[in-house]
Amino acid sequence: MFFAVGIIRDFNPFEIIRHPWFISAFMAGGCAQLLKLLINWWRTRHVQLNYLRAPGGMPSAHSALVSALATAIGLTDGFDAPYAMIAVGFGLLVLCDAATLRREAGEHARLLNKIIATLNASEEVKIEAAHLEEVLGHRRREVIAGVCLGIVTAFCVCAVWDFWK
Repeated sequence: MFFAVGIIRDFNPFEIIRHPWFISAFMAGGCAQLLKLLINWWRTRHVQLNYLRAPGGMPSAHSALVSALATAIGLTDGFDAPYAMIAVGFGLLVLCDAATLRREAGEHARLLNKIIATLNASEEVKIEAAHLEEVLGHRRREVIAGVCLGIVTAFCVCAVWDFWK
């Protein structure tokens, strides 16, 4: 009991912010979301702020975040550290999820939206349903771009981190 109280008393939630693992992951995910916004602006010449929170698109923010986390852990504590291996396993799970499961869910949403639109166009059936989000997952190139962004971000953050130590 006293041990747990000591841990809670000594816990500083701001310590995580000062760690290169967090900074790498946060910066990679944020940069990926910002790149989505800029890429969409480049294509359409319109700023759509919803791209800052969009789950799909180029590059994958999920992939960038987990890649930056695993790379930063490996760079600071060694790639053979147990938590580096946990981060890599977690990252592979997220990458597979983004490229397969979430992508298929987006394809299903696209098909359901078409079916509902077709049925609502007829006079016989009217279905009241919200439009489903169709861009949920990623193409493989979007995942690879996210991984590359995450790795580069982690290398940059860790290089600066070592310089300022």
